[in-house]
Amino acid sequence: MPQAVKTRINFETGYAETEGGTPLVRVGDRLLPQRITVVVPCRAGQPRITARLEVLDGIPQCRELSFASLENGREIKQLDLRDISIADLVERTFALFSQRVILEESDHMVAVQDFGSGARAEAARIIGQARKGKGARKITPAFLAEVAKVYREHGEKNPTQAVQRAFDVSPRMAGNYIRKARDLELLPEVTDGRRKR
Repeated sequence: MPQAVKTRINFETGYAETEGGTPLVRVGDRLLPQRITVVVPCRAGQPRITARLEVLDGIPQCRELSFASLENGREIKQLDLRDISIADLVERTFALFSQRVILEESDHMVAVQDFGSGARAEAARIIGQARKGKGARKITPAFLAEVAKVYREHGEKNPTQAVQRAFDVSPRMAGNYIRKARDLELLPEVTDGRRKR
């Protein structure tokens, strides 16, 4: 019976690995492992950091992050939390394992793993775009009707923030959605911060 083989990539401060048999999933023009474990071992008394990264619904994400002190190591401090950039961790780690699809036909697909800092930077950029949802959300009249509904439901208290939370976007993008909904007359115009009746 064939053994399931882990794939491990070492980097300066630790390693990332996939379990044997981890399926590959498509994200843009890349194939990524569905799950990756990242380990930054304890060094010089520093806490050990472990992260579980997964691709869910086409979006690479950090699903678990833990810190652990060694028996004789120092405690976990606020600076340990500040030193971790989740976006950077997810994008760079998945970029290490990414394979670029170069041919796709009905019955098969060919992908290659590009090497070098430029190739990894491009892979990280594509993964970052997938995480931000760029190009994934189509701004249709039906979508803008949903935006208008959320806005109206929270019209008396921070409607723009409600749109931001409901669609998981930046304040600027929420404002853009609201403006487009107004352009379609799904919401009333505003003057000096007050809605026209």
